[in-house]
Amino acid sequence: MRALPNSRVLAAVGAVAAAVVTLSFFAVDAQERTGTGQKLLPVDWGNSEVAAAATRGQLEGTRSLKGVTGGLDPARLGALEIPVLAFSETPLLVRNILGADAKPVKPRSLVSDPKQPYWYEIEDHYQDITISVAADRRVNLEVNRNFQIGTRSSGAEASLGTKAAPKVSITDGATEEGMEGVILSYTLARFPDIPYTITIECTGAKRQLCKDVGTIAKDQALLKVISARPK
Repeated sequence: MRALPNSRVLAAVGAVAAAVVTLSFFAVDAQERTGTGQKLLPVDWGNSEVAAAATRGQLEGTRSLKGVTGGLDPARLGALEIPVLAFSETPLLVRNILGADAKPVKPRSLVSDPKQPYWYEIEDHYQDITISVAADRRVNLEVNRNFQIGTRSSGAEASLGTKAAPKVSITDGATEEGMEGVILSYTLARFPDIPYTITIECTGAKRQLCKDVGTIAKDQALLKVISARPK
């Protein structure tokens, strides 16, 4: 995976912190591990959206599935041992800033490791706006079971709340001296507790318009499972 500039590192740190809080609420299935013994977060393969994507992958041909995956190779996605969440269409935030007909300026990209099929990152590239969705089932930190915050929740409520606007981390010139762009990130817990981190990078003259947290919250409805292959 390509190296991140300092600004992206700061945003990623915030996202990881949110994911750690999420993990503190939930027990991890100790029986599910990688080939090297690393713990994995369990997957609710019976979730209706996940199950529908799995059935679609079994019944439809590769050409048809590419329309669902945004042009990504269905076979490569199918090798991942994690439900693949991505935007099903151009987010409203992008259309509000660039126009109703805004389209990606280059093909959707996927970063993954066939030797570690438990994580992925998908990027959509628009003019002056890049949006990524990244997820990882691997548990890299030990959870302090005595550390508790608030009331135990489930699913997305643990990190964002299903009824409230997302808790978006914003990094710009006000938080990092010399930075010209804007980076926003937030984390959702899905299926049931896998952390999915959405990062929005904005440059150009309209970059400040990316701080529309209300529209970012609405765009969560466009996040769909584009691939799921139970192992």
